[in-house]
Amino acid sequence: MVLITDVFPPKSGGSGWSTFYLGKALAERGHTVRVLRPAYDEPVFRPSIRTETYDGLHVERMLMPPAPRWAEKVGISSALQERTARRLLASRAYKLAMAGNADILHGQHKVSAGAASIAAQKARTHGARVASVATVRDYWPLCPVSTRLFTMRNGSGFECRNCHRFLPYLRAVTRSSGLASLQMALAPLRWLSTLASIRLLARCDSTIAVSRYVRDELAMSGRLDGTKLYSIPNLVHLPSVERALATEWPLNDISLHDSFALFVGKFEPNKGVDLLARALKQACVTLPVVLAGDGPLRAQLAREAAALGLDFRFYDWLDNDPILRLMQAARVLLFPSAWQEPLSRVLLEGCAAGAAILALNTGGTADIIAHGESGWLAADQAEFAEGVRRVVEDDTLNLRIRAGARRRAETVFSAPVVSAEIEALYASVLEDLPGDAT
Repeated sequence: MVLITDVFPPKSGGSGWSTFYLGKALAERGHTVRVLRPAYDEPVFRPSIRTETYDGLHVERMLMPPAPRWAEKVGISSALQERTARRLLASRAYKLAMAGNADILHGQHKVSAGAASIAAQKARTHGARVASVATVRDYWPLCPVSTRLFTMRNGSGFECRNCHRFLPYLRAVTRSSGLASLQMALAPLRWLSTLASIRLLARCDSTIAVSRYVRDELAMSGRLDGTKLYSIPNLVHLPSVERALATEWPLNDISLHDSFALFVGKFEPNKGVDLLARALKQACVTLPVVLAGDGPLRAQLAREAAALGLDFRFYDWLDNDPILRLMQAARVLLFPSAWQEPLSRVLLEGCAAGAAILALNTGGTADIIAHGESGWLAADQAEFAEGVRRVVEDDTLNLRIRAGARRRAETVFSAPVVSAEIEALYASVLEDLPGDAT
């Protein structure tokens, strides 16, 4: 099988790491796994392939030349590169399928899903028995910026739940100015590009949404065949987590045995980070708060914490292993995300680390957190503040949700469990293919 991915470790976000762990899990189940990925970070004049191994996985990097300068000036360089990457990934995947090296082409995100669709359709017309599967990790089939969120000039969040229509864009443009207005005005053009990607996604033999919420949103959009939509979560590789939890303690100013709260992520409005200071003050909790990440709200958060007499300690982005250690040791892992999280990797890894999780109930978060069992799930800001107090002060509750979080990671999100679901879907999709490829 071939996993086609937009990004891949070591320098990638959650999508790349999720692809890596899926590949590892499938390889451990006896499958031959190849990874195809584009790479934009090396100066090349023409596309080329570099084969390498990453932690035991066979990886083919498609080295991509930079977009023309004129494309950069008009702001479409990324779109051109993505289009070229999709075509080249599809061409390589088609060749692997025709050579008998792949019966499943699994696209992991927007560009790679289109590549899997194109390659499988073409290979089947030439007699190969190969199926295409795509994973949708955010809202790109529903929104040209993948988040359904826009930020206005006054800093308030603008949520577009129907951004397949142009009216929300027009309203947003009238409230913006300068570069923000130009970016918003170009949003319909980005949406036209997204429509082409959606058509390719709809031709895949199966689409996996990472949570029930994302699956339901895709189904309600009418853009995909609901009978081919499935909800299978991202996985966590528990042996890797165990190794990380045995590594050296990462902080100098807080010891392993100190009590502290933890926030991991971007300091942006949609992550709800601006809720933290008020919630801690309302809960009368004075623990040091470790904030690992970065973003435009950092200075504002520091000012608010100082004004309220809170001890906020800021750190830049940390590697995955130190974050897991902090999650396990923190008295509470704070997750106040204010947007509809598809399926947060922070929460998945928090469960695996046995963290005491406190989260707002948005998007796919309820797929991870069962209130009072594997975390504290708050319906609103008032319940979030109450959760801070309860999780910090109640030892029995704290221990119970830690054990429940780890148990949920083992029974629902571990590599053997999720990879078995993926494997069963692959088998079902191949079984449903026509007997004679035409």
